[in-house]
Amino acid sequence: MAPNVNINRPFDARLFLVDQEIDRGVGMMLAGERELAAVIETARKGAGLSKAEVQILIAIRYQPGLTVGDLRVSLSMTTPTFARVIGELDKRGLIARDRAKSDRRKRRLSLSDAGTTLTTPIAIQLRERLRQAYRVAGPDAIAGATTFLQVLKDQSD
Repeated sequence: MAPNVNINRPFDARLFLVDQEIDRGVGMMLAGERELAAVIETARKGAGLSKAEVQILIAIRYQPGLTVGDLRVSLSMTTPTFARVIGELDKRGLIARDRAKSDRRKRRLSLSDAGTTLTTPIAIQLRERLRQAYRVAGPDAIAGATTFLQVLKDQSD
């Protein structure tokens, strides 16, 4: 029989966050992700890109220099799907591949000029959506949120 545990108690008496607040935070982060995904989806359709294509292009735009393998893993794509989409993007001249200095067998990805041009309207729309939220939240909230998201990202690396 499982012990009787009150899941609504604080994690630690020294912390001010209780489970309900953390759950609320998770819900808000997921809602924020859906909002940004909706911006990307609208822009994707306007640019005539597939979901996989825009996912790869946006990832490269915001994390240039990732290796092909690292990008595939970070996007959780199967090797055949990733290879097909990367091949199409390469054929269309939207990405550039260069050899990594540390390991010449690995290819680092970046956007070509055409890829940058294609993704710029998406980036502008994302910036505007975040700019609106930043204005409402204020600089102190933004600084705290940025620190929080960086710690969350670093924990996953």
